[in-house]
Amino acid sequence: MPVPQNPPRLSPALLQLFARMKAIKQSERMTALVDYLDDLRREFDWASAELKQLGFCAPCYLTEMERGDDLDCAEED
Repeated sequence: MPVPQNPPRLSPALLQLFARMKAIKQSERMTALVDYLDDLRREFDWASAELKQLGFCAPCYLTEMERGDDLDCAEED
């Protein structure tokens, strides 16, 4: 059952119930977002490790891109 956005005139107890339901709904979204970002981080870590085996250091590359410096990896020096 969807939570009404603007419920009609209700008792204070029902208004509190709707407020709690809305908070739960938002927290479930936050949990899903955190789970998604964690999955995304794991994928980045996996891809970074695979690229490193091929001689490419992704963290160094991204750091150097941010700075605008040459893209030489300090670990290789």
